[in-house]
Amino acid sequence: MSGIKIKQAEKGQESIVCEIHNESFSYWIRNLGLLYGYKNLEQKDVEKWLLGKNSFVFLAYYEKLPVGYVHCQLEEITGEEKLLRNLVFCETKESLGQSKIGVLSKYRRKNIAFSLVRNALGFSRQFDTDSALFLAYNKNQPVIRLLTKLGFDHKPMYFLDSFSKEKPFVQDSVLAEFDLSSELPNIQLNQEVKIRKILVEDLSSMQRIFGESRPDVFGTKPTLNQIKEWFDSEWGEVTLVAVIDGQVVGCMEFTSLGVIGIPGVLHEFRKQGIGSTLFFHLLQEMKNSGKKKALADTGFELQDAINMYKRFDFDLSRELWAWVNIL
Repeated sequence: MSGIKIKQAEKGQESIVCEIHNESFSYWIRNLGLLYGYKNLEQKDVEKWLLGKNSFVFLAYYEKLPVGYVHCQLEEITGEEKLLRNLVFCETKESLGQSKIGVLSKYRRKNIAFSLVRNALGFSRQFDTDSALFLAYNKNQPVIRLLTKLGFDHKPMYFLDSFSKEKPFVQDSVLAEFDLSSELPNIQLNQEVKIRKILVEDLSSMQRIFGESRPDVFGTKPTLNQIKEWFDSEWGEVTLVAVIDGQVVGCMEFTSLGVIGIPGVLHEFRKQGIGSTLFFHLLQEMKNSGKKKALADTGFELQDAINMYKRFDFDLSRELWAWVNIL
């Protein structure tokens, strides 16, 4: 493109990337904030990107002025047929934020974003990259137009035979949000279930809960060590469990920012209102702790979770779409 040059960012240019990011992402920082991973960057943030394994930052120059950037990373994925190399346009926050590409507002509509992404795709080909992945919200029309123009393809569940003939390579997610200043809906609770905070002695029970409800985390047979690592990581600010007749049958948690994690409820205890009761108490705990919003992400195929969010009047209008380019 005339007047546009793309160069890989180097150590010492962190402040330039920060300036571009903070101006170009100001709308998202102001409206969605840290909950979705949007914040004003500091130089130390960009330093981590530049030092990251297989991590690349590219700067766009327009008439010799730095006006845009993109952050991407090469990853290897074990497919059924071969080891796949995928170029990921990094998100502001995993599963919740969009891919990081920014152009100063004064220089938009000059094909700068197009040049940044096209350059990153071309750069990745030297590593025999198989595919590229870009994440964007369903209502972000400028980015959707950009990705379509660049040949990216979007499907709610994207299958790639070399990865798996049964499991999707990537898929969209629903971002369910609830305003905690609102009253909780009048939900019929299961009076037989006891809800309390998790204890160390509950960890062995969590093996089966994770294995049945969240095999994507540790597989179908998590080890006790894996569960202990999850517990010790303190990802959740508060973790609640549901207990029936002395047995731990379900678990949910939330982070300090208000992101909800749902390991789930054991199969034989579902459809009894236990999940809804546990979720009600989780939201009440979040309200009591002063959280302003609750946020959860879920796949379209997890209809039980989506139905629960609907019962609790969550806003389900925001979706995170996965766009794929086969290289």
